[in-house]
Amino acid sequence: MEKQKLVLPICIIIGCLILGGFYYATQVQKQQSIEKQQKIDLEAKEVERQIKVEQEKKEYIVKRKAECYDLETSERKKFNNVDGSGYNEEKDVCIVRYKTDEYKGVDCETKYKDNFSLRFQCKLGIFTNEF
Repeated sequence: MEKQKLVLPICIIIGCLILGGFYYATQVQKQQSIEKQQKIDLEAKEVERQIKVEQEKKEYIVKRKAECYDLETSERKKFNNVDGSGYNEEKDVCIVRYKTDEYKGVDCETKYKDNFSLRFQCKLGIFTNEF
């Protein structure tokens, strides 16, 4: 008889343990799912931020190129020897090229052997100004 009295409480305890285990496992899975979603959200925000930064950079470059073109136009009004212009992204400068007779009769290879940029300008008969 005494065994029968113990069976019911043991069954209740075992049932509670099983239900508790399922509840615990469900909560762990729920927490992992929340953490995974938060990670995905953070990654998405980082991608959006990177896209925004890239877009701002592109807009800045377009703005600087337009400013460079305006500067070239302004220089053309002042001087008749403007050859062209270009925007250097690395230096963030506008480079305006001017034609010159300064290098006529100069041996560019010898005079500017250690400076490729000046040697190149000498051969083309130009000089540049950075803005």
